[in-house]
Amino acid sequence: SSGINAEWPLRPGNRIKNVQNFDDLWEVTGRDNTTRYTWDTSANCNTGAPYKSKLRFDRIYLRKSAECRPTSFSLVGKTMLQSCDMFPSDHWGLLARFTVT
Repeated sequence: SSGINAEWPLRPGNRIKNVQNFDDLWEVTGRDNTTRYTWDTSANCNTGAPYKSKLRFDRIYLRKSAECRPTSFSLVGKTMLQSCDMFPSDHWGLLARFTVT
């Protein structure tokens, strides 16, 4: 283990106040394990990490609402740029789609 707690936003006393009023989009769109980890040293060589680790550092939170419903969640930036043989970032990007009524 890297000793890093990737679940910190949801723990009591941490950064998000009234967390019960928010949805974690990865969770409410199905908890697909293929989109769980946004930082993956085994798949992304940009990190330069000498160890293998997968963590879910990056998240999208949405205030619960009847007017806006998340419909999909995916990771982006997982293709190396041919011009430099690197990924756009050391974290995968997040892409969420919504239905607004």
